[in-house]
Amino acid sequence: MKLSLLNQPIAVIGLGYVGLPLAVELGKQFAVTGFDINPERVAALQQDCDNTLEVPPSDLAAAIHLRYSTDPAALRACRVFIVTVPTPVDHVNRPDMGPLIA
Repeated sequence: MKLSLLNQPIAVIGLGYVGLPLAVELGKQFAVTGFDINPERVAALQQDCDNTLEVPPSDLAAAIHLRYSTDPAALRACRVFIVTVPTPVDHVNRPDMGPLIA
């Protein structure tokens, strides 16, 4: 079975320095839900303002198919999930899977 992104809602989970630029680029062409647990971050992005300066306001505005949410229910319609949360390592280089589990 071939998956076509043209008709599959996409979720980008984690809107940091990896997830936000990815969500923005995908959101220029495809239906994307950008999900983050930080309500202040999501509120700023909804106003086309990236406080980290990773993405310029013009690019945020150009992502016309991108919606932002902190509500997990917004992910229900998505069929493609891209997880871009941090996985820091401990003193023996084991990844901390806490952000993935959350």
